Amino acid sequence: MFGIIYGIVAIWVFVKLMGLMFRATWGLAKCVVGLIFWPIVIAAALMGIMWIALPILIIVGIITSVVVV
Repeated sequence: MFGIIYGIVAIWVFVKLMGLMFRATWGLAKCVVGLIFWPIVIAAALMGIMWIALPILIIVGIITSVVVV
């Protein structure tokens, strides 16, 4: 009986930790994109390389609008 309860609690804790890991990774990825990727894209746009900056902005905008809940 205690083995079944222990197994259920262990699975529940594992699932909760997986959710926490996903949220932490997503937050870290947003920080990296905000600090490294966006300044490069903005600099490319300001330097006149719109042919590469505009498609990147469109693709990232679509991905973030679909992925962000």
